[in-house]
Amino acid sequence: MEKVLSQEEVDSLLDGIGEGKIETETDIPEPGDALRPYDFSRQNGTLQSRMPAIGMIEERLATFLRASLGGTTGSDVDVRVASSESAKFGEFCRSLPLPSSLNIFKMSPLRGFALLVLEGPLIFSFVDAFFGGKGVSAVKLEGRSFTNIENRIIDKIVRIVLRDLEKAWSDIHAVETTLIRTEMDTRFATIVTPSDQVIVSRFNIDLERASGLMTLCIPFSTVEAVRDKLKHRYQGEKMGADPRWRTHVMERVQALRVRLSCTLGQTRMTGRDLLQLKLGDVIALNQSVNEPVIVRVEDIPKFHGYPGTYNNKQAIKIKALFAKE
Repeated sequence: MEKVLSQEEVDSLLDGIGEGKIETETDIPEPGDALRPYDFSRQNGTLQSRMPAIGMIEERLATFLRASLGGTTGSDVDVRVASSESAKFGEFCRSLPLPSSLNIFKMSPLRGFALLVLEGPLIFSFVDAFFGGKGVSAVKLEGRSFTNIENRIIDKIVRIVLRDLEKAWSDIHAVETTLIRTEMDTRFATIVTPSDQVIVSRFNIDLERASGLMTLCIPFSTVEAVRDKLKHRYQGEKMGADPRWRTHVMERVQALRVRLSCTLGQTRMTGRDLLQLKLGDVIALNQSVNEPVIVRVEDIPKFHGYPGTYNNKQAIKIKALFAKE
């Protein structure tokens, strides 16, 4: 039988520990170069406040998809970021409607897998757009799977999204996406454990006659290696101009009303001569009738032109742009 301490020995040991005479081991590890403090509070607060670059990536992806999906379907496509949040993977899976296309992909060199979800109404909207339909409101979604044609369209859309996702990430960290497989049951699309935290980015995609929801699910463990980069606020200076915004601005500018004026000539006279002017007097100007006049837009010289008439109205024929000296 092992030796058991007597009550006197136990009291002596406790007194020694209390007075600091006996050294004890602690749970605090020795500092080392290989150790890095773990911030347990880093998942508190909103996702945008913890990782501002995520918002920039989402907006870039939405912009790229407007052009890519619009060119693929041959129609106007509007893509907007609906929400961005963090959640447990199990809760995220339970929130997905059926049927949905669950596309597992990898973002090399980042570790692990991510998930791209196309919900049923969005898929049938794309099918309708590809085949020139007039709407998919009458399609019954419950209890059915996707046909071979629908799966081919899903594959086409997913590859477009993944290609644009690489471009959206390019300013943060170069990634190469690879589609692994497609599932319909969340039980076969488990990329992390149900308790793991994931980044959930939802996008509203509006086509001409219908709309739907696309969701991007990326585990926190996947972006852990680039977490410091995602904390920075990027200005997106490499981001291309939104063609829809450019068109809108151009249309607004073209609808503006501006004031055009031109001066046929000038002269100087005294106040006495001005007061003596009467009907029929001729004022000589310093401008020859054969010389061009300056046309001004809101009092800013813009063109050279020649005065004349058009349809019994006074007119100016534009000859050249105004050249600043």
